[in-house]
Amino acid sequence: MRSEAQGAEAGAADRMANRPLGRSLSDSAARRFVNFGAIYFAQGLPMGFAVFAIPAWLAEARVPTASIGFVGATTMLPWAFKVVWAPLVDRFKYRPMGRFRAWILAAQSGLAASTVALLALPSPPTHLRALAGVLFAQALFASMSDVAGDGLAVEVLPEQERGLANAVMMAAQAVGNVVGGAGLSAVLAVQAIPAFRVASGLSLLLLLGACTPTVLLRERPGERLLPWTAGSAATVAADRAPLPLRGGAGLLVRSVLARASVHALVVWIAAYFLSGSLGILMTAAAVKEHGFRQAEYASLGALALAPNLIGAFVGGRLADQWGRGPVVAAALALGAIAWGGFGLLSPEWSMKGVWVVQALAAAAASGALLTVLTALFMDLVDPRIAATQFATCMALGNLGSVLGRALSGPLVARVPLPSLAIAAGALLATLAAVTLWTAGASPISPSSRKV
Repeated sequence: MRSEAQGAEAGAADRMANRPLGRSLSDSAARRFVNFGAIYFAQGLPMGFAVFAIPAWLAEARVPTASIGFVGATTMLPWAFKVVWAPLVDRFKYRPMGRFRAWILAAQSGLAASTVALLALPSPPTHLRALAGVLFAQALFASMSDVAGDGLAVEVLPEQERGLANAVMMAAQAVGNVVGGAGLSAVLAVQAIPAFRVASGLSLLLLLGACTPTVLLRERPGERLLPWTAGSAATVAADRAPLPLRGGAGLLVRSVLARASVHALVVWIAAYFLSGSLGILMTAAAVKEHGFRQAEYASLGALALAPNLIGAFVGGRLADQWGRGPVVAAALALGAIAWGGFGLLSPEWSMKGVWVVQALAAAAASGALLTVLTALFMDLVDPRIAATQFATCMALGNLGSVLGRALSGPLVARVPLPSLAIAAGALLATLAAVTLWTAGASPISPSSRKV
């Protein structure tokens, strides 16, 4: 009897020893959605605070416009260079904790530390350089989290989940922007409290809550939860052929310029270019020529958030079921109707309802298009350079937006806004037609996506 009991105990010990350690992202879709939603909320929260709440608060404090511009430019600088992080994230890893999770935890720790530093600022309006430095640090760590989070998404999301998962990420970051911008702006407006410290403290609490899933969930079973806990690296395909930095650069060029991604990049850059240029021109025309107050037009942007998120979720879900190509074409067609119809209705621009309908339709089209294209870029990346290749595609979109904004003045000086809107509609319609025409061999057709 004694030997049987000892044998049973030994068997139980063996089973415990072989049991995977803890909960992981790889074995639960719900955990993946919660985790990525939390990561992107944590990135959006400080961005909303820095980009929307802080400038308005400084303006009410009578800080000179040039100084507000200095703070804003310093805050956004790390996002312009986030592609610099990507090769480092791809090359250097603490494998016992997974391929990307250690980077995300480090970035989130930096975000929390820089938010604590905001609490330590004595009087931000009179210490603008210190304020700009802390906001720069926040953006730096947020951009690191963004690159590593994108790499992790490519690594652990099954292809059939990527459309919906990207919608969740977009929605979570947008909610973070709204909470950090509008929500904390309301706190800053309360005169009866030390507003800046209260807003910073609330931001820290929300940020710590959003970081919790990353702390509690492994990438794969058996890996370490934290550097000092038990566990070991789980080998994946990308580990079997590690690349040096020079080899990774060559692979990046071949991957980005391959036929499989060119069509998607053309659509991606065009969408961002039109959004950047026409966004500025629409705002200026609405306020200066068509009776909108500045706050009124800004509220229209907030109203458009709802169809944008609906488009993202519907487009992402349909792309997972039907493939990327048909949804991209449909989103382009809706955008063509929104912009082309708006241009053709220019004699009715005195009616604010025309502007509202255009904003809602364009937002829905944009939400679907960008979500599905983001999922597509995840399909196309090489796992060995996932963060670098994905960040490069995102950066090309940002470049399109920058060029659109820079060229908005020269464009409208030569071509009236109604004609530009019609031209934008024609371009989007052409891209939609090409997408459908090349459906059999297009990089955004369902049959050619990577598995």
